[in-house]
Amino acid sequence: MKIAQDIFSKYGYKKTTLDDIANAVRKGKSSLYYYFDSKEDLFQAVIMKEVDVLRRELEKVVLRNTDPVEKLREYILTKLTTYRGLANFYHALENDVTAIEFIDNIKDKYDQEEIRMIKRILIEGVRKNEFEIYDFTLAAIGITTAIKGLEMPMSAGNYGAVNLEKGVDNILKILCYGIMKR
Repeated sequence: MKIAQDIFSKYGYKKTTLDDIANAVRKGKSSLYYYFDSKEDLFQAVIMKEVDVLRRELEKVVLRNTDPVEKLREYILTKLTTYRGLANFYHALENDVTAIEFIDNIKDKYDQEEIRMIKRILIEGVRKNEFEIYDFTLAAIGITTAIKGLEMPMSAGNYGAVNLEKGVDNILKILCYGIMKR
């Protein structure tokens, strides 16, 4: 799985062949077919592994016993930091493999999980009288959408070299306090 993950990450889904992976693990292609029905099946296993890594890291943050604002900060920071290391999941979400049906299913499921986790942080913030939110679902959708908008520039784009913590702190100030002069 690790070698397949590395090869898919390096060459992308379309350019990677099962022969490439079989050669890298020094096995015959038939050995791969023993465990996986197709290249798509193997790629799906790699993506699911990466999704599980991201989910576990984010769940750890949500379960921490910290202030809700700090928890939101750590959530965004953890997502962006972890996302930088999950090249296959990132490329699958952003690039041309969206034609593969399972990617769309993963996106939908992952989006719902992310909204649920952010909503949990927001509810905690209201209970602790730190946030004032009237529609938790809408607020969670807005925050997850904002985070998604940051993924590309903060992970691989123009801001990929920017200090991630400083960038997240600046974005969090905007999310929590707005842009209005006070």
